[in-house]
Amino acid sequence: MAKHRRLLFVDHVSKVLGGAEFNLLELLGLPAARQRWEVQVACPPGSPLETAVARIPIPRHAYGFAPALNELRVVGRRFSPLAKIRAWRELQTATARLRSIVAGFQPDAVISCTNKDHFAAGAAVQGTQIPSVWWVNDIISADFFGWPVRRVFASKARQLATRLLPVSDFGRAALLQEGIPADRVTTIHNGIPLARYQRSNSTLLREQLRLGTNEPLIGLVGRITPWKGQDFFLRLAQAWAAQGRPGRFAIIGRAFNEDAPFETTLKQFVRTHRLESKVHFVAFQADIAATLSQLDLLLHCSTKPEPFGRVIIEAMAVGVPVIAARAGGVPEIVTDGVDAGLAEPGNLESYIGQITALLGNPPKRTAWAIAGRRTVEQRFTLDRVFADFDRVLGEITGK
Repeated sequence: MAKHRRLLFVDHVSKVLGGAEFNLLELLGLPAARQRWEVQVACPPGSPLETAVARIPIPRHAYGFAPALNELRVVGRRFSPLAKIRAWRELQTATARLRSIVAGFQPDAVISCTNKDHFAAGAAVQGTQIPSVWWVNDIISADFFGWPVRRVFASKARQLATRLLPVSDFGRAALLQEGIPADRVTTIHNGIPLARYQRSNSTLLREQLRLGTNEPLIGLVGRITPWKGQDFFLRLAQAWAAQGRPGRFAIIGRAFNEDAPFETTLKQFVRTHRLESKVHFVAFQADIAATLSQLDLLLHCSTKPEPFGRVIIEAMAVGVPVIAARAGGVPEIVTDGVDAGLAEPGNLESYIGQITALLGNPPKRTAWAIAGRRTVEQRFTLDRVFADFDRVLGEITGK
């Protein structure tokens, strides 16, 4: 079958890959995408992203920002006038580079993956007939962004974006709240490659933590950052241990850039409250399916609305029961009490009640595990993500 779409994906991340980059890499590695799309990627040379794209393999173009802007996160941050000037200059440089790439490749659409990339990519194709598609992996709301940032985002989106693709209906509602026209915002929920998320018989993590055969392992997986709720997870572990209940708690992940001090405070909390025998810090694991398979329960503890909650569907896919925060895009994944549980964000009693009821009821755990896998198979596959993308691209390119 002839390839019928030429697509340029744009992502500036130069160090650690996040959810947006994993979503991108899995989508581009899908056989259907390889068959139907002719893809090139603009990304930082020598970065983990560039290395991963090369393995697919897909042609790459050198693109990115200077380190100061590349590592700067706008979530919950305020900027000095000097920082704003530097950011504007860096965006101009990145935009010029993208214009050159676009002129050479002549894609049918340009798809950007992060907020900084949206601005650069949108400006790069302005004045052309090439659509600018913004894959929005954040919630553009007051929970994460100050009013000036939201105002700039909405203004640039109305001016530059052909279509915005949030990863949940909650994210879509936030964009509409900022005044972006509804006909330019289409939800595409995340999905995962099911073949990669099969249940594993690995016991390596449990052996490293020296867990007894019948001792529950409760995990929280993801980037260590305040809104992900690792501090709440530790208070939960403290309350659980104080009641003399069996079980260990594992924080699996690490902090990036400015969140390193937060990780330090978490470890200090564990030492101060003498929880070393109950709480473990585990680095990111290459085989996330094998790691998740060794958990008896995955907790999702975000204290702010989650844009989607990718780790939730990853755990459900390998048959691990999940209790998640009832906020953001999470209720769009979970049918409470059927394939997972929903707890009130930041509420210890709500979580402890759910955990107690679940760990004390093996048939319920089994039922959730089976139903969770079925939910992912029916609604959150990578093939469905590709079909959604291809449909939207057809709408905006006329192909």
